[in-house]
Amino acid sequence: MPLPERDSPASGPVEPLVTLPRPPGRASLWLGAILVLLSFGIYPAYPLVPFLPISLWQKGGVGIALAALSWAMFLAGSALLGKKGLAYLKGCLPWQREGRSRPDLGRSVQRR
Repeated sequence: MPLPERDSPASGPVEPLVTLPRPPGRASLWLGAILVLLSFGIYPAYPLVPFLPISLWQKGGVGIALAALSWAMFLAGSALLGKKGLAYLKGCLPWQREGRSRPDLGRSVQRR
């Protein structure tokens, strides 16, 4: 029994089976970076929670809410950044730039 004929790839354009996600745009890159940075800005508020004029249970709730807000902002920012955006931001850090602050790093030194 012969196999049914199928269109060969050489017969015309073929649609891709999987579409790859586009790299993050400039707006999502900056929004993600701002969210990540603001998530770290919540940490200085933790020592102030015990001095709030509310009950102990409410202070605990405020602490948990601050932690949840910080993590939510960090995760949303990370999702907006993506791997390429994170690599780009890492390259902007002064200690991540090659040859800027410590030019001897990355070079191999011969042993005697």
